[in-house]
Amino acid sequence: MPGILASLYQRTWWSLLARGIAAVVFGILTLFWPDRILEVLVKLLGSFVLIVGIVFTVGAVAHRGPDRHWIRHLIPGIIGIVVGIVTIVWPAGMTAFLIYLIALWALIHGIGEIHAAMRLRRDIAGEWIPLIIGVASIVIGVILMLAPLMAGAMIMWLVGLSMLILGILWLIMAFRARKWRNLVD
Repeated sequence: MPGILASLYQRTWWSLLARGIAAVVFGILTLFWPDRILEVLVKLLGSFVLIVGIVFTVGAVAHRGPDRHWIRHLIPGIIGIVVGIVTIVWPAGMTAFLIYLIALWALIHGIGEIHAAMRLRRDIAGEWIPLIIGVASIVIGVILMLAPLMAGAMIMWLVGLSMLILGILWLIMAFRARKWRNLVD
């Protein structure tokens, strides 16, 4: 009998799909316009974090009964909502501060994904995508913490490429989780 986490991923595969689409779109836009001003990047990144925060929060609250660890998904979701709203409303003042907040969010998110990957591996043998997402998120967080004021174009390329890769991984995970129906029904 598969565990609660495999069942949760299967039932909420749409949230992985939404995160993946948002990340891929954000990554492509960022890679095609590297010369745009940093304010545009900050607003796009704030919008992405807001969307992911909303999706994470809705998914956590919707499944708080079956998953006793739902709070681990709620916290990064709420942080994402707050960071996204503040960034969209006050982009100029948030540029450097936002980079640190996003780095912190990426670290927290990565730890949560690694924890989920360890639990999921008990239910689905060989499932490695959440682990890669977690490690990639932590790497992004560390890079942003160490070099927050890199040149605008450089950070745009780094963030764009990272979001594209993260989005593709989320999309792969969404389609894999959707196929788990026969395992969790």
